[in-house]
This record gives sequence, structure tokens and C-alpha cells, in this order.
Amino acid sequence: MIDAITGGFSQLGNGGPLLIPLLFCSLFSHAIILERLYNLRRRKLMPRRFIARIYRVLEKGKLDLALSLCDSRPGPLTKIIKVAIKNRYLRKPDLWAVINQTANLEKLRLQKYLKTLSFLGGIAVIIGLLGTVSGMFISFGAVWRTDRPDTATTVARGVSYALLTTAAGLTVAIPAMIAYAYFMSKVDSMINEMVRHSFSLVRFFTTGESRLVTQESEMSGEDEDED
Repeated sequence: MIDAITGGFSQLGNGGPLLIPLLFCSLFSHAIILERLYNLRRRKLMPRRFIARIYRVLEKGKLDLALSLCDSRPGPLTKIIKVAIKNRYLRKPDLWAVINQTANLEKLRLQKYLKTLSFLGGIAVIIGLLGTVSGMFISFGAVWRTDRPDTATTVARGVSYALLTTAAGLTVAIPAMIAYAYFMSKVDSMINEMVRHSFSLVRFFTTGESRLVTQESEMSGEDEDED
């Protein structure tokens, strides 16, 4: 067991200094992935039963209670609802502009760290490619010195260096890019839901509709189990 661990560290040492930035890329990307997994839970950001409860209160004209509910559970949708209530006397274009401004701020919060995650995945691939080129340079440089007894060893070391850094770069990049695609898809879905609710709120406060559009909010309890 100890020999296997020692051998593994020795093999990693053959990756050279390029493994250091790859290690940092891996640590940062996994930290972002864990943070986003926790903070992008739909149940936390867009609790549908809770939103449906606020809508029912609004439909009854209890605006102060609706504001209190929004304050009790801050989130993208509750902030939009709160802004809509406070600016309900504005004309339709002005109300939509205020709601849209709030939605854009929430969109930025939802996308927090995702560009950094994408960057880390891309830079890991480039660092791995740099290791590939460096390893090939070592190997081909040794091929020309056929008169030296350690030529075969140097060539093998160069190939090993190239393969190890390439594998390390891909190992860091693949989870980061998969996570980025997953989170962006999830954020896009939430943004679309925010837009639907925004239109519903604007119509409710500007046209005097007696009922808010709450199809998503009134879905079955199974939706409460979403991420």
C-alpha cells in the first residue's frame, strides 16, 4: 500500500512544475462546483409552493402580508415580487423597466462564478497542451543525441511528461466544463421562469387581472424535491 502511494507521488513528480497550476485549477474549480451546487438549488431560490402562497395573498389584496412573506425568504422571485408591489402604481412600461432591472441583477447573482469556472476549464486544457509540447520537445531533442547512453531514458521521460500533463489537464478540465454546462442550463431555466413571473406581475398590477398566472407555482409537491 505504502509502495503504491509512494510510486503515485513519484509519478506525479514526473509531471514537473506544470502540475502546480493544474492543482490550483482543480482546487478552485471544485470549490466553485460545490458552492454552486449548494446555492443554485431551486428549492432555495424559487420555492414554488411559497411563491404560490404569496400569489394567493396578493390576489386577496393583502399587500403588506405579501411584502412580509417576501422579506422572510429572500430570493430572485421574491425580490421581483417585492419590487413589483412597491412600484405597482407605475405605468406598464415603467413597471416593466423596474422589474427588468431587478431581474437583471438577480441574473448576475445566479451566474456568479460560472465564467470563472469556464475559464479554469479552458486554461487547464491549455496548460495540459503546453505540457504535451514540452514533453515532445524533450523527447525529440534527445533523439538527435543518439551517441549518448541515456537517450532512450530521456525520450521515455519526455513522453511520460507529455502524457501525464495532458491527462492531468483533461482531468481538471472535463469536470469543470461539464459542471459549467449543467449550471448554465439550470440558470437559463430559472431566468426563463423569472421572465414568466415578471410578465404575470406586470399584467396583474397594470390591467387589474383578478388572478396571477401560477401554473409553475401550483405544480404538484414533486417539484419541491428539485435541486
